[in-house]
Amino acid sequence: MAKRVMIVDDSSLIRSVAQKAASGAGYDVVSATNGQEGLQQLESERVDLVFCDINMPVMDGLSMVERVKADPRYEFLPIVMLTTENNPELKARGKALGVKAWLLKPFNKDKFLMALEKLLG
Repeated sequence: MAKRVMIVDDSSLIRSVAQKAASGAGYDVVSATNGQEGLQQLESERVDLVFCDINMPVMDGLSMVERVKADPRYEFLPIVMLTTENNPELKARGKALGVKAWLLKPFNKDKFLMALEKLLG
């Protein structure tokens, strides 16, 4: 069974590029447009890794990570921030919440796939 990746981003372009890269590498992909939708997807989909933006409407990415990591079912779910944010304070907050990696947009496909392989391979 293929590993499943969730892409949570309000940008349809980013979701599309990330989905194409992940599915091209053999992963199943589900997506959500904001943190709240991401939480709803987790309730209905088995997911092995989450890529998540920070700045999104309805619920931002770090709030989603906080909610996900508070649930014992997802304690070990790897989460990678995929964002334009490079603020050290945000990175520190993400790390404290359990974020495993931080990729900057526009993202490099090779680094994206390397993060996938490292965390799921």
